[in-house]
Amino acid sequence: MAGSGLVRRSPGLAGLLAAQTISPLGDAMATTALILHVQRTTGSATAVGLLLFAQAIPPLAAPLAGVIADRFPPGRLLSVGWLAQAVLAGLVALLLPPLGALLALVFVLALVGTPLSAAVGRCIPAVVSDDDLVAANALRSGVWELGTVLGPPLAGLLFAASGARLVLGLDAFTFLVVIPLALRLPAPPRDTAVRFRPSFVRDARDGLAFVWRRPYVLAVALGFWVVVLFSAPDDLILPFLATLTFRAGPVAVGVLLAAASAGLLAGLPFVGPAGRRLGVTRAIVAGFAIMAAGNLLTAAAPWLIAAFAAQVLRGLAIPLADSHVTTHLQRTTPPQLLGRVLANVYGGVGVAAAAGYLLGGPVLDATSPRIAFVIAGCGGLAGAAVTAVLLRNARRQPETPPR
Repeated sequence: MAGSGLVRRSPGLAGLLAAQTISPLGDAMATTALILHVQRTTGSATAVGLLLFAQAIPPLAAPLAGVIADRFPPGRLLSVGWLAQAVLAGLVALLLPPLGALLALVFVLALVGTPLSAAVGRCIPAVVSDDDLVAANALRSGVWELGTVLGPPLAGLLFAASGARLVLGLDAFTFLVVIPLALRLPAPPRDTAVRFRPSFVRDARDGLAFVWRRPYVLAVALGFWVVVLFSAPDDLILPFLATLTFRAGPVAVGVLLAAASAGLLAGLPFVGPAGRRLGVTRAIVAGFAIMAAGNLLTAAAPWLIAAFAAQVLRGLAIPLADSHVTTHLQRTTPPQLLGRVLANVYGGVGVAAAAGYLLGGPVLDATSPRIAFVIAGCGGLAGAAVTAVLLRNARRQPETPPR
């Protein structure tokens, strides 16, 4: 397989991929358990939306988090961050506090993780050649989603048997397991390191300025954010679609939440061929449009298995868009700015997701799961159209060179 050949050519990639499998497994289990816990204790879609909002809003700090990702060796930063997350996840498991305190702990847990994704993205060009970037980014997405495929159904089973505490304790354990893997990651070359300057704010401003002044980067970022604003509430709507519309239990909730991730894994072999055939612009737009179509089909699904299939279709398109966005940023951003640019673009994705959760809860409470999915699908199609226009216009504009 091409993936195994890439790992053999780039041994440093193996530890990174292992870490990106184990930690997301625990995260997906914990998120599912917390959704089920809040849904059971409050019965409110707005409360579940607030939980997901608290988990998604920390990327507002992405400009500063990107500076952290650029200033410190990725392995050291990841090991410290995962240790802190293990402690916080353990506190959530032990205390399982009321909603207000739970939201605060979930927020801090996600805030600690904000620089870590950028650190991983910054590390990938250090462990693979430029020709292998698309494949490496697709593999990273794939192993990440492998954890999220297995996590929700497993969490549903464990939650049904013993409640939320066991699942949350397992999440804390997964953070501890991946720390030794982080310590083995290579550091980027010395000449790509950011010089230590007294002002984090100035460094953060430089990262934001790069995104703003590069038309193609800005177009990708804005289009991505619009699409995510409408597609993020999927995770909020699916538990209510399973329990209210299909009258199913926690295991069905976990299965539906894992469907898009299963589709992502199935779509990985097609990322390279489809990208070469379509090109970067069409690959991104096509990915966004298929994701939206999957949500519209979910709204019309007459049975649980049909909803699962529609979400698998949505997942098929995720790696096509995401891998090409990430690869473009890695190829066009100077190494000393890469952590900040990745953090800013994907931090904006997180903020858009948080806004989607915040708005999606009241919309779902006021309507129904099917109507909420219609809104998500139509908004996603509009976002894909906006992305196409922005990218076409960006190609006509000259790039402003970085300072």
